[in-house]
Amino acid sequence: MSPVAIDPRRTRYDLLFAGLTGLFVTFVVLTNTAGVKLFSLPGMTLPVSILWYPLTFLLTDIISEVYGSARARFVVILGFGMSVLLLIFSLIGIALPVAPVYPLQEDYTNIFGPVWRLLFASMAAYLLAQLIDVRLFHFWKRLTGGRHLWLRNNGSTMISQLVDTITVNVIFLYNNPVVFTGGAADLLDIILKVYLIKVLIAAADTPVCYLGVRLVSRATGVDPRQVA
Repeated sequence: MSPVAIDPRRTRYDLLFAGLTGLFVTFVVLTNTAGVKLFSLPGMTLPVSILWYPLTFLLTDIISEVYGSARARFVVILGFGMSVLLLIFSLIGIALPVAPVYPLQEDYTNIFGPVWRLLFASMAAYLLAQLIDVRLFHFWKRLTGGRHLWLRNNGSTMISQLVDTITVNVIFLYNNPVVFTGGAADLLDIILKVYLIKVLIAAADTPVCYLGVRLVSRATGVDPRQVA
């Protein structure tokens, strides 16, 4: 029996998809762990996840452009599933009996114990916004005949990030005096400031989107204009 020929471009195609998927899922899982810390800048308070969560939209745009909408939706749903898995095993870890030599159970619980309203807000906003991002990206790709990557990269991300920001802040903060005592105007101020930062990040990552698409396309031999 003759050996099966291996297409190096197909191998790179699959390996790069696996790498992009792994990076995306890592960012999503980090959002619900390391990302919950708040830090201050002049005039605003922000979650640490603002440093990487907007990049998940960049990754879905690159995957959408080179691998198509079906794989992009798969990655989004996989990220959601891994977040649920993280939650399940965190609850198991908290519930297991504490060893007498382990003094950090309270810290462990504080870090990994879910704040249910925040968790629901975060996961609902994530799933809704990411699926909207993929749909809008391909809507504009069809509308422009595969041209103007900057338009679908920025347009899909900015709209989906607006959905994400409104959803997570309204669900978590509105009528929740434990963590937020401000009124509607204060809530709107938070939404606008956070969204402004996300818009700036989305605009700044446009060259990275072009570079990512070009590198993956060259490595795999895929013409993004032929990808639906």
